[in-house]
Amino acid sequence: MALAVQALESTHFQPVLSTNPVHPNGWPVRLVVSSQTEARHNRALWAPTHLISIRAPGTRLLSMIDLPPERHLELHFGDTTDPDARDAAPLQAIEATFAFIDSLPEDANLLIHCLRGIGRSTALSLGVLARYVAPEKAASSLHALRPEAKPNRHVLGLCDAALGLKGKLVKQALRFPAKVWKD
Repeated sequence: MALAVQALESTHFQPVLSTNPVHPNGWPVRLVVSSQTEARHNRALWAPTHLISIRAPGTRLLSMIDLPPERHLELHFGDTTDPDARDAAPLQAIEATFAFIDSLPEDANLLIHCLRGIGRSTALSLGVLARYVAPEKAASSLHALRPEAKPNRHVLGLCDAALGLKGKLVKQALRFPAKVWKD
């Protein structure tokens, strides 16, 4: 049974990097990006060890994956691209995400999902990837994980600023969605 579970996990959570000396625990960026509906429907199959849930204020997580609080980061912001909107993502959400990522053990299987679409989850995932690889490689990796991604530009701008990438990550968002990725 343990071998079957290991094979199943490796099918869904393929590491982006073979080694990651930049991460405090060597986490090789093993993640799945989805909407809340996909996460709910596949929670038993995917069986993530860690979870980042993004939802607008005033919404609820519906029958999600049951993980201890230290393995589940809940972020509360809307899908707006207007940085002045009341429910716009704050920089603190990106900082909290990066701190959560730094706490992941090497064998973590991370699921990042958002309620109502995939714009915020793909933007946050692109920011996570860009912590470890160049923006171009991060974008191609996100395309491999989620080809129909259309990252939320505001969330991505916050990730770009937090990483000091001076617009290089935001520029990559213009390439999404893409049926075929061209380097």
